[in-house]
Amino acid sequence: MGQSRRSHARSRKLIGLTAALAVGLLLSSSTGFRGASAFTFPSPLRLLIVTGGHDFEEAAFFRVFDEMNGITWTHASFGHGAEQKLELENSGAYDVAVFYDMHQDQEPHSREWLQVLEKGKPTVFLHHALGSYVKWEDYGEIVGGRANFGRDVVKWAPHTTFQHDVSFRVHIADRNHPITEGLQDFEILDETYNHFAVNPGVHVLLTTDHPTSETVIGWTHHYKRSPIVYLQLGHGPSAYNNPNFRTLVARSIRWAAAELRK
Repeated sequence: MGQSRRSHARSRKLIGLTAALAVGLLLSSSTGFRGASAFTFPSPLRLLIVTGGHDFEEAAFFRVFDEMNGITWTHASFGHGAEQKLELENSGAYDVAVFYDMHQDQEPHSREWLQVLEKGKPTVFLHHALGSYVKWEDYGEIVGGRANFGRDVVKWAPHTTFQHDVSFRVHIADRNHPITEGLQDFEILDETYNHFAVNPGVHVLLTTDHPTSETVIGWTHHYKRSPIVYLQLGHGPSAYNNPNFRTLVARSIRWAAAELRK
């Protein structure tokens, strides 16, 4: 009986240790990196989330950031304060800008925002932000690509097409990058885009071979001194609630912030 109790005690300890390791690995895969000390910050990262020009399910979208560790966030939409927050004199109020906008015009804030980017501002563009600023030639250089939703934005490319509610497989193109390290290929139900421009020289993170989508769907690059990430994923709740999408967004924010501090 004594031996049995000791065996059960050892079993409980082993189970507890295994569970603790599993939780640690899960947290590491979702928010951490190899050499995690390089991606730690003395205080929560401050995000500015910029929207406008495209409807979305706000509660579900913002919940992604509510449930993200190590960040605080402020939301501003175009026509309701975003223009002012993108001015150079106000850009010190946030560490990372996250754009989820569409169909914006170049003026009145493009010159101010260019100054912010030239100085250095980590920036993450999500999903339909690829189709914003259709008359601003520099925008494609900032994002690293651009879409033509019904307009001849990129003269050598056909109009961008889109398809809602597509179940497709996302392939990890670079398994060693801090944003994608440790992730495996995954399925997601989301909106696909096809026939959009991807600039030569971007660092490709994600691809897909689905016929309704362009091949490259996630990348990083630098514009002036600003680290940039674009993720094509993120149309609605089926994407917002996908744990891989959440991991990619969280890591993109942290990578961009850390990259500027190198």
